Amino acid sequence: MAAAVLTPRVRLLTVCDRVRESNTEAGVYHLRGVRQQIAVQTFPFVASRLRLFLVLSSHRPGAYPGYVRVIDDETDKAIFFAHLSPHPSFAGNDQTVAAVARLRCSFPRAGRYTFQVWFNQEQGSDVLKGELPFSVAEEGD
Repeated sequence: MAAAVLTPRVRLLTVCDRVRESNTEAGVYHLRGVRQQIAVQTFPFVASRLRLFLVLSSHRPGAYPGYVRVIDDETDKAIFFAHLSPHPSFAGNDQTVAAVARLRCSFPRAGRYTFQVWFNQEQGSDVLKGELPFSVAEEGD
């Protein structure tokens, strides 16, 4: 069976400043500062407040280990790597789950970066399931 079918689907992938689950309603999330870019004063810039918010779905039950990478598009090298923790777990029936990853990465320069979501497989290569372009600019440009 194809790897795309055996791993969860990324239904939503966004970068934001803050994610908070509602105190009064399960499964409702408040996102603050949703962004496609960021302007900063100096480089390297350490992004200590950024979060990656994901909504995933799977029709197969189970827990799926995965990870997030941030790629510098100019060099094609990863500047950040983190496991999705806890592993997204599904009961089946096309269930959706939310996941949040804290992005503690250092952007070396202004430019374009790509946020990637990967899932591991027991057999074969890991599978890239989602990508999001992100721009980092110097303030005043």
